[in-house]
Amino acid sequence: MTHVGRNDGIFQGGNGQIINTGAMAIGAKARASNQAAAAEQTVNELRELRTLLAEHGSDLSEAAQSEAEEKMTEVADQLDRAKPDRGRLTAAVGRLTTILTSVVPLAEGAERLRQAVEKLVH
Repeated sequence: MTHVGRNDGIFQGGNGQIINTGAMAIGAKARASNQAAAAEQTVNELRELRTLLAEHGSDLSEAAQSEAEEKMTEVADQLDRAKPDRGRLTAAVGRLTTILTSVVPLAEGAERLRQAVEKLVH
């Protein structure tokens, strides 16, 4: 039974044309995401962060630079899996964000990576 003012599903119009809108969700508290796009964005942000580290890594201590590289490798390893371990992935990105906070371009890149990972795991 449909109630006035309540959306209980999808109405497809457009003279029989079907438009692929991507991920869709129906119902109360429904969520939809496009995992392929989120994964691609995450890989791109990681690649960009590696480039930024190459450019600005000298502004970090050797220990911080080494740990950042290790965490980026850990993130890359998780992203290569068919089903990344959400806990390991978010922990590695969290630590990476902490390590890179002292250098603005690196901190900004790490934040973009963190946001991409959030989209991927939720």
